[in-house]
Amino acid sequence: MIKDEKQYNAKQRLLDVLDGKSVSKIPFYTLIPYSLKNRQFIPGAFHGFTDIDDWRTRDPLYVKLVRKMEKEGDNFFVFRPASMDAQNIFISPEHVVLADEVKKDNKVIRKYSVTTGTTTLTKTEKFLENSGHSWITEHFCKDIEDAKSLLNLPWKQADDEEAAFKSLTESLGNRGVFWVTIPSPVMSVCRLFDPQDFLLFSALHRKDIDQLMQVAFERTRQVLISLLEKGYGPVIRFGGAEHATPPMMSPADFDWLVFQYDKPLMDLCKKYHKKIAVHCHGNIRHAVQRFMEMGVDQLDPVETTPYGDISMEEVRKMTKGQIILTGNIQCNELANENTEYIKKRVYDLIKQAGPNRLIISTTGTPLEKISEKLYDNYMAIFECVK
Repeated sequence: MIKDEKQYNAKQRLLDVLDGKSVSKIPFYTLIPYSLKNRQFIPGAFHGFTDIDDWRTRDPLYVKLVRKMEKEGDNFFVFRPASMDAQNIFISPEHVVLADEVKKDNKVIRKYSVTTGTTTLTKTEKFLENSGHSWITEHFCKDIEDAKSLLNLPWKQADDEEAAFKSLTESLGNRGVFWVTIPSPVMSVCRLFDPQDFLLFSALHRKDIDQLMQVAFERTRQVLISLLEKGYGPVIRFGGAEHATPPMMSPADFDWLVFQYDKPLMDLCKKYHKKIAVHCHGNIRHAVQRFMEMGVDQLDPVETTPYGDISMEEVRKMTKGQIILTGNIQCNELANENTEYIKKRVYDLIKQAGPNRLIISTTGTPLEKISEKLYDNYMAIFECVK
C-alpha cells in the first residue's frame, strides 16, 4: 500500500524502495556531499575524504542546495569508517609519515613516506584550494616488489569510528539512510599503484596480484565482520568494481578480481540482513550479470548509452526487479544543458526504468563552485519528482 506522503519521511521511503515496495514519490538523491552539525545539514566533504578548506560553506548556492536537500531530498549519508579506507587495508596509519608540505600556485602539495625494512616508499598528493579537486601524483608502490614489501609491516585494524557513526545516525534521524562504504579488495590493491601500472602488473604478475588480493580480502573481511557485529548499516556499499570493467579489463578479469573476492563479502553482509549497494562507473553490461549473481540490491550510477555499453531498458530487463537502479543524470548534462532538457531526461528515465525500484540521482558531485545553471537544473529535478 502506498503511504500518504504527509505522514512519510525520507528514511522510510528509501527503505521501502530498497525492499521493492511501491512509493508515491520517486526518491531523488542529489549526491551532494553534506555534513551534520547540531542536527542540521551543512555543506561538507564525503565522509572519509578531506577538503583542505571550507570552500563549500562559502558558496551561497551550495548552501542553498543543501538546505533544499534537508527539507525535500531523499538522502544517503556516505560513511566510510577509517578502518575501511583503502590505504589502511595495507598500511596501518601509524606507519605513514607526513614528510613534507608546501603551498604553490593555489595548490597544497603533501608528500608521505612509509618505511618497510630497508625501503622507504613515498606518495604525493596535490589539493587545489577553493575546490574539491585533489590528485595522487605519486603512489607508494612503483613496482610489484614495493607492494610485496608492505606485507612485512605489522598491520592492525584502524579505528572503526563507532562513536562517530552512532552520533551521526542520531543526527540524521528520518532524513536519510546510511551508505556504509567499503573498498572492494580490487580497490585496495589497485590504489597501491598508478592505475595504469596496476593494469600492466595484473597481466604480467598475476600470482603476485593474487597474493595481494588475498591479503586485501582477508583484512577487509576481518574489518567487515567487526562493523557488522556493531550494527553498521542498513546498506553496505562496495566501491572499486569499476577498476576491472571494460575497456580497462576484460570480463574474465572482472570475474577474477571482483566476483571471486566480493561475493563472499556480500554473502557475509546478507547473513547480517544488510542491503548491498555497489558503486560502479563505466561499461557495466557484464558487471550487471555478475551483480545479479552476487545478490546486489542497489547499483549506482548506472551509466548507460551513450556513456556506457548498455541501455537503461536493457539494464532494467537484466535486473528483473532485483536491483534498485540509482542514477543516471550525467554531471555534464547538469552543468551544460537547460532545465527543459533535464526535465525530459528525468521523465525519460522514469519511463525506461521506473517507477518502482528507481532512485533518481546524478553520476557524480560538483567539485567546484555551483553555477546558476547547475543550481537551476538540480531544482528542475526536485520539481519533476514531486
